[in-house]
Amino acid sequence: MNVQYVLIQCSYYAVCTCFVAYMVPVLQKQGFSNSEIGMLLGIRALLSVIFQPLFANFMDKYNKKISFNLLIAVMIIVSMLMTVAQLMNPGFLWMSVIFVFYGIFSFGMISFIDAMSTLYFHMGRKINYPAARGFGSLSYAVSALLVGLLVEPATILILQLVLFVPLLILILNIDTLKGIEHPTDEADQGNLSFFELMKKFPLFKIFLITIILCFIGKEMTSNFLIDVYTSLGGSSKTYGVGMFILAMSEVPAAILFIKLTNKLGIYRLMILSFSFATLRVLLILLAPNLFVLNAVQALQMLGHGLFWAGNVQFIRTILPAKYAVKAQAAVGVCYLGVGSGVGSIIGGFILENTSLTFMLLVSFILSVLGIIVLYSGKKYAKDL
Repeated sequence: MNVQYVLIQCSYYAVCTCFVAYMVPVLQKQGFSNSEIGMLLGIRALLSVIFQPLFANFMDKYNKKISFNLLIAVMIIVSMLMTVAQLMNPGFLWMSVIFVFYGIFSFGMISFIDAMSTLYFHMGRKINYPAARGFGSLSYAVSALLVGLLVEPATILILQLVLFVPLLILILNIDTLKGIEHPTDEADQGNLSFFELMKKFPLFKIFLITIILCFIGKEMTSNFLIDVYTSLGGSSKTYGVGMFILAMSEVPAAILFIKLTNKLGIYRLMILSFSFATLRVLLILLAPNLFVLNAVQALQMLGHGLFWAGNVQFIRTILPAKYAVKAQAAVGVCYLGVGSGVGSIIGGFILENTSLTFMLLVSFILSVLGIIVLYSGKKYAKDL
């Protein structure tokens, strides 16, 4: 079971290399401007804001009839169809429609893949999520390096289509999961809306606001990081090396996670994570050459590397198991939807109308605000 789940994480993050790390150069190759690219990436991300909660509510209601495996399999198949459509290089209007479906299905599936680990855990299955996420980062690192060195932007979409296939096979072959059964009174409590959930658990609300602010900052930097590389004389190959360093640095985070959690507690660990992520943005802004820029990517280990390893554990700690799917969907909405969506749109607009330096400065300021918000929740985290 643990090995199968690790392979699912590895497979998902391999295909992520194509539709996340290299989507900007693909769209640039297809002739779109920075502001258009920002809009497309924003559309893709923001649509998950609407549909992930709908999918989560749908699974709450029909978890006895429809498995997570089937839901994710449908998401993969639709993503493959959209990849074929993008290969036809349509105009901006039809490309926007494609990115709507990418947002609903390609971005949407990771929240449910993550939620599977929590549900398996509460069913007594041994799933080591930090380790699985660490292997996912390793897969992303190797894939990013190989794509940057060996694959031209024109053929990245073909690779994306191919990489969806093993993910589909793995999802259909892991043990079927239909959610957790609860007594009637608990089931009624589990039907709290997202707003009711945030009201009942203030630290959860604070965590979501922090994710939104910090991930708007992160995505402004990450989506157009290749422009930082080219401004310092780099290319898609040097960008691939940087992505390899960034993703590889997440692997030790999975190993350090348990020790750091035992020493600091999960709340302080999340503060540490967002602090190092913010420091990374600042140092990208100040990087004088490619060597420093590549070295800065290693800060991902104590930055978002710890976030990826720890956000599921944070949710497990502050919320009862019956809210796991809905809460994990909310986290996905905030970082994949609001954070990535707004960050992409703002980043593209600023880059088109001002400068790369100003965009990175705004990114840094938003990240600092996120840390301040999370620190304000200290009174709710005395035992964490």
